[in-house]
Amino acid sequence: MSFGSGLSATTSVVLLLLIASLSFLPLSALAAEPKLRFGSNGEFKILQVADMHFADGKSTPCLDVLPSQVKGCSDLNTSAFIHRMILAEKPNLIVFTGDNIYGPDATDAAKSLNAAFAPAIASNIPWAAVLGNHDQESTLSREGVMKHIVGLKNTLSQVNPPEAKSIDGFGNYNLEVGGVKGSSFENKSALNLYFLDSGDYSTVPSIPGYGWIKASQQFWFERTSSKLKLM
Repeated sequence: MSFGSGLSATTSVVLLLLIASLSFLPLSALAAEPKLRFGSNGEFKILQVADMHFADGKSTPCLDVLPSQVKGCSDLNTSAFIHRMILAEKPNLIVFTGDNIYGPDATDAAKSLNAAFAPAIASNIPWAAVLGNHDQESTLSREGVMKHIVGLKNTLSQVNPPEAKSIDGFGNYNLEVGGVKGSSFENKSALNLYFLDSGDYSTVPSIPGYGWIKASQQFWFERTSSKLKLM
């Protein structure tokens, strides 16, 4: 199910399922040469893509478009738009914030995921993703979807933090962004990006609707933030 709109513009800080904290702390989880770093102009640009609802490519028609636009409009229009945005914005990081595929219309989740992220993969720009409420409604479980994403080229996505033995959801992790190379912040974490799985649907009978961030995730977030402050 490809929508005629719904992709957000470039943002300096991702706000949906992502919490960003500015800091100037020693790099912890990154290698000597961090994968993410502020540019020499002092900028770090994030291209956020939300709710692609990608399904079966050319055979999946668009929704919410003018009658004159229906013919020939498909998931491929979404791919073309993302490709144009990447070329226009030249981001340092591409972030997909959920409902990357639309499970009910996707006959093969793995193929749909590969196609949905293809523009980011082809760009050779680092990218990361979290899940929405529809990603697991095809042929892969929620865990399976995240594991497939982690195996794709150029992604910095993680299934879950290795130090968290018990945490709700899949796709909880953080990414540190190093300071400008050659500056006094070169070996410091100038920006820390938190990715959290907000779940799919409520499992509590008295609370209908969508899921939410659980206490175990909040505990991991607070513990990680505290550790970074001590370094």
